[in-house]
Amino acid sequence: MPRIRKKTSKRGTTNQREKIKHKVAGHRQKVKKQARKDKASGKILQKKSKKDPGIPNNFPYKDQILAEVAEQRREAAAEKQRRKDEKRAAAAGVDVQDLETTQAPENFDVGENDGQGFDGVMSLRPAPISAAPKNKDSRNAVKEQTPTIPILPGPSTIRDVIQKVDVVLHVVDARDPAAGISDVLLKEAKDKSLVVLLNKADTVPRESLSKWLAHLRSSYTVLPFRVSSAFLPSATPFEPPSKKAKALATDDGLGLKALWSYLDDLLKTKKCDELVVAVTGVTNAGKTAVINSLVGADVLSIYSTHAAASVKGPYTTTLAQEVVVAIPGNDGSKVRFIDTPGLQCVRPDFLSEKEKEDTRARDILLQCRGRIDRLKDPLFAVSNIISRADTQDLMLAYNLPAFAPGDLSGFLGALARVSGLVKKRGVLDHAGAARIVLRDWSTGKFARYTVPLGTFDSASTEAGDEEVLATLRSRKELRKAGDIKLVKLQAGEVDQRDVEWDVAWEEDEDGSVGDDDGDEEHEEEDGDEEEAEEEMETDARSESGDDDTDHESDGDEEDEAPELLRPPPTKRKRRVSFALGTRGEKRRRGESGPDRGPSRGRR
Repeated sequence: MPRIRKKTSKRGTTNQREKIKHKVAGHRQKVKKQARKDKASGKILQKKSKKDPGIPNNFPYKDQILAEVAEQRREAAAEKQRRKDEKRAAAAGVDVQDLETTQAPENFDVGENDGQGFDGVMSLRPAPISAAPKNKDSRNAVKEQTPTIPILPGPSTIRDVIQKVDVVLHVVDARDPAAGISDVLLKEAKDKSLVVLLNKADTVPRESLSKWLAHLRSSYTVLPFRVSSAFLPSATPFEPPSKKAKALATDDGLGLKALWSYLDDLLKTKKCDELVVAVTGVTNAGKTAVINSLVGADVLSIYSTHAAASVKGPYTTTLAQEVVVAIPGNDGSKVRFIDTPGLQCVRPDFLSEKEKEDTRARDILLQCRGRIDRLKDPLFAVSNIISRADTQDLMLAYNLPAFAPGDLSGFLGALARVSGLVKKRGVLDHAGAARIVLRDWSTGKFARYTVPLGTFDSASTEAGDEEVLATLRSRKELRKAGDIKLVKLQAGEVDQRDVEWDVAWEEDEDGSVGDDDGDEEHEEEDGDEEEAEEEMETDARSESGDDDTDHESDGDEEDEAPELLRPPPTKRKRRVSFALGTRGEKRRRGESGPDRGPSRGRR
């Protein structure tokens, strides 16, 4: 009689149960840690909405309530369809009354006819008149309204641009105007008409802009400016633009009248039909957006943080481009604008490591190009910010406890605690806190402003400045707004470095120009981990198989047969020290083989 196999028990071992417990605990820790990170980064978390239990079955009037709900839904759907039909009719140019007469009545009886036989058509309800199919040209209706403006290639070097133009329009950031001024460039263009344009004037308090206008007008012709709404940076620069976004105005820039008036007066003084203007400045100063605002159309492509995340080159404008525009109100006179890439400065070799690091941090923060929060080492950039920022403003902006002025570790430690960036064993994540600051810096939440040294009469503003100053908020109003972190910084110094005058702007195959100063810094952290893993694998291979590869290379050079590769090493079996082996193993353990040393006897 065959033996019946005992039924397998489903009872698990203690090891399996404990393993499941550890996995569940680890998963919960990961979920809590990710929730803390999302909360610190400001990520919107979708809360689970409670499911509607519905109407109980034992409720006496459930059928009546369901019928009322269905009727309300039907009426809402009919109203929605009516509005949609009216909108389509308005787009097609059909009167709404004509649309109502063309639709069949609701009490249309299919059985009623003129006595003729049913032909399969009387039962069909006439469909509502829909809008005419959109033509492909209708998408470009806005572009067709504006005249086509050709884009011409410009000179190949900055020296050729300066020699060709009549006016140099130097665009600087109003948040730190002195840092964006190139002293060497303005001295080279001293024979030209110089205009310093304080762009991004809407990002600073009214008091700061007034003081900078009074300070810089002692040396240059200065005009405040804000580009049109269509060319302003997005509120969410790291996210792709929405397809349903409404079209913004392209001619509502602040300071347009004053700038056009200055160019018109200069054209009348020179008594010529065309004025050539070079638009210069550092990277991301807004040069192309200024030209688009003057033209009143999206002619040249402007910088976008989302689009620049995959761009290798440091600029959106890679080559000099020329655009010819007629002066408003004076059709006979024209202005030729030359849009130039960002200024490239010569790197001095005599600087110390500390000075080179400070210069690099200054350029990264001034240009603010791309995802600077993904720097491999964000601490040096934040150190430059902390050394210049007002301590009380930082504490109020990030709701931090008091720390010593210029104390980088104290600031980052306090910010890490507030943001919940604590690693294992209570170690504070200073790098994560530094990336929060750099992210706020690049998105505009870290609203900074500077004030020139000395006292200036801010009341000596020109008449054209009132258009811009009237729209700005004071420092007190910006602090009460709450949507930004207003911090006062020490004013930067004027850039004294020499400019690469004769270096031609050449476009590579991938659309980039020259070398990118921040390629290494702008790589993501994933790249760092991959490089570290590759280095570890390389080191492991070098320890185990470098000798073999060397012998193989020598054999190839001497035209000898290559040696056979060794098989991959197998995993060595480990034995517990207290495990008991068989008698044969114990006996062999005491014997000595031909390649082994003397046997060990028992003590």
